[in-house]
Amino acid sequence: MPIYMIKKYKWLAAILVIVVIVGVYLGTKKPTSTKSFNVGLISILSGEYSAVGENFRNGSVLAQEQYNAVHPDAPINLTIEDDGFSGGKAVSAYQKLVNVDKIDALINASTASIDAIYDSVTKLGIPVAQGGEQGRVPTDDNILGMFPDSISSERDYGVYMKNKGITQMTLVYTKHEGIIRFVDAFKEGFQGKTTDIVIDSAEKDFRTHALKASSGNLTAIGIFMFPQPGAQFMKEFLKIAKSKPTIFFDTNFVSGYTDYQRIMGDLTVLDGSIVGGMKLEDTQTFKDAYKARFGTDAPFLSDIGYDSFNLLVETYSPDRAMWVANMKKADFQGVSGDIKFGSTGNRLPETKMMVIKEGKMVDIILDDIGK
Repeated sequence: MPIYMIKKYKWLAAILVIVVIVGVYLGTKKPTSTKSFNVGLISILSGEYSAVGENFRNGSVLAQEQYNAVHPDAPINLTIEDDGFSGGKAVSAYQKLVNVDKIDALINASTASIDAIYDSVTKLGIPVAQGGEQGRVPTDDNILGMFPDSISSERDYGVYMKNKGITQMTLVYTKHEGIIRFVDAFKEGFQGKTTDIVIDSAEKDFRTHALKASSGNLTAIGIFMFPQPGAQFMKEFLKIAKSKPTIFFDTNFVSGYTDYQRIMGDLTVLDGSIVGGMKLEDTQTFKDAYKARFGTDAPFLSDIGYDSFNLLVETYSPDRAMWVANMKKADFQGVSGDIKFGSTGNRLPETKMMVIKEGKMVDIILDDIGK
């Protein structure tokens, strides 16, 4: 059989698996009264964070394909644009989606993107399912944060470190509005003494900062950085540090685990480090469907992309204001867990703590996050 025919039949087989799975999945959900509408998606499809952006996009694409397979008479259109984790590119992508593609709703992945288009998209008032944390303090508007509220979890991380008996920490973080909010929330929970090392987001040489961090009687260090610079800093720090302190990473480490592997190599050097995360347990149905469609296990943020699309479907109204109001009142089980929102549009979180063992993140079993 010719190669192109083999590929064709493999693809048809994958589609059949997806249709069977979606039939089971959607058959358990309440039918949604809807019609065809246009959704725009802006994700990070180029640059150093493209892997995460592709994961997010693929989740949304899978959800769209599943929905359209069951609703062929009222398909939902999904137009995808790249922001390259750049505010300038995000603005151009957004303007095209609004003015040319005439979108009714937006799924957006990155912090850089939502910060750049915030004023315009809130003025327009279309429903927005937002993947990454906003740089600014969220308010009660038309943007609903699909990743569980990082600020609440950062406070929990601080409480956890305090309850471990740690009273002093050196905190190393990127000079970025969103990251600074994370650090401030961590400090609220920690309530101990901190020494801050703030690194410019454009910094490329981390040796000086590593030297500063390793000086004195260092017992505990917290890393609040985007994955690539965080890994570069840690690589330098571990070369210089005379002894290994207690190391804490916030959830940026979870999203950038593969970046740390790529830059640092064997991550057993981080064994014993504590990692703050969130409980996002993908359903087996989603895992099976994702693997059937893309040929790989469902990676980080693919579930958030998937649930973002389904939030728009579950809450749809032809009236824009009602659609947004429905999103705020959402209460359903997504593939990544419960979908509920707080008063400022942030998804309510469930925090978890992990420890690195043999280079991998392992959950710490807790009766209460503060114990």
